[in-house]
Amino acid sequence: MIQVDALLSGRRCALQFSGGKDSLACVYLLKPWVLAGLPVYWTHTGDTIPETLAVVEQVRQWVPDFRVIEADVLAWKHVNGTPSDVTTAQSTWMGQQYAMTDTQLVGRFDCCWHNLMKPMHDRMLADGVDLVIRGTKLADTGKVPANGATEHYDVLLPLLNWSHAQVFDYLQEVGAPMSPVYEHFKAISAPECLHCSAWWDDGKAQYLKQLHPEKVPQYQVSLQQIRAELSKRLQELDSELKECESWH
Repeated sequence: MIQVDALLSGRRCALQFSGGKDSLACVYLLKPWVLAGLPVYWTHTGDTIPETLAVVEQVRQWVPDFRVIEADVLAWKHVNGTPSDVTTAQSTWMGQQYAMTDTQLVGRFDCCWHNLMKPMHDRMLADGVDLVIRGTKLADTGKVPANGATEHYDVLLPLLNWSHAQVFDYLQEVGAPMSPVYEHFKAISAPECLHCSAWWDDGKAQYLKQLHPEKVPQYQVSLQQIRAELSKRLQELDSELKECESWH
């Protein structure tokens, strides 16, 4: 168990909460300090999946200092484009300035940054936070983007070396509210936004079919639009490769 008192003493701290299993485990792991006033911050993108919202609301009921950061991902996408795991030069902001395609795409992390990460980061700076607590684990991706001192604030990762199984076991042990999404969703983390068209390796279609079948047609249309744009560029790439092969 981390020496929380020593680490948090005299610091302006913030526990970043997403409603997913890992940040939920952090909230329960640090429950005595949360009940004593440790602020819990959550970003509402405006399109958070219903299952996550339900968990957030349950936690919110007993957290004395629960702070909500508001974003509007649907409005942002309307202006900036459809999130995709693969984009093209023509579909980017610059390509749009020259009307190179009717399809405007943005990378998955561009959307996440502007609607999840940046609003949270900006709020940390605005509130003068000098120690951020997150549920990020090495088991998630093999490398954590921040741990310890950073140029903006220190980052504390209580679950750094936990496995996914350890997180689930702990949540069951403490009686935390478990999102049903983990019974259907194959990814290591729950989806953030209901209408996201990126994160193709997460199994979103299966999740939607099982829990929100009415959303499948719209999701399918978004994927078809992305595929159509990528197919044009792949045809151009294949043409160039064929031209190279004819040189021999």
